Amino acid sequence: MLTCTVHHTHNGGLNPDPSIAYATVPSPDGSCKTALQESSDFREVFEVVRRSVKELLGVERRGLELYLRELPLHVGAFHRIGTNIIVMNRTLIDLIVESQASISEIKSFIYSILLHEYLHSLGVYDELQVRRLTYQISRQTLGEDHPATILAENGPWTILNRPSASRSSRRI
Repeated sequence: MLTCTVHHTHNGGLNPDPSIAYATVPSPDGSCKTALQESSDFREVFEVVRRSVKELLGVERRGLELYLRELPLHVGAFHRIGTNIIVMNRTLIDLIVESQASISEIKSFIYSILLHEYLHSLGVYDELQVRRLTYQISRQTLGEDHPATILAENGPWTILNRPSASRSSRRI
C-alpha cells in the first residue's frame, strides 16, 4: 500500500461556478506542466494537483492522505466525506500501465483522477461541477493539448478504450 501525506492550508471558500474569471486566466509560466512532467511519484503528482487548484481557485486542503486499493474498475478513486483520505484504484492504474500508455499519459491519468477527488475534498460534491472544474483547471494550468486536459474532457477511461490499449483485453 502506498501512503503519502500532503500538507495543505485552506484559504476560504471554493466557487465552482464555471463562468467566473479564473477559467480564462492561463498559468503564467507553465510551472504545473513542468512539475507534472518531472514528477516521479504519486506524492509529486498530488502536489501538482494542489498547486493547480491553488493557482486558479486560491484554495488548498491540509493533511490529505493518499492510499491505493483494489476497487471495482468503474471507480477511479473516492474521497469519503468527512475524512482526510483519497483512495485511488490500484487495479485501474495497473491496467493503464499494462495498456502501454506513455509515462506522460499515466501521470496525466493520475493527475486527472486526483484533481477530481481533491475538488470533492474541498467541498464540491456535484459531479457535473467537479468534471467542469477538472477540465478547466487542467486546460488552464497544463494547456489545451495536454493529455490530462484531454482525459478531463473525454473521461479518464478513454485511455483504456483506444486502439493502442488493445494489448489489454479488459475494456471499461
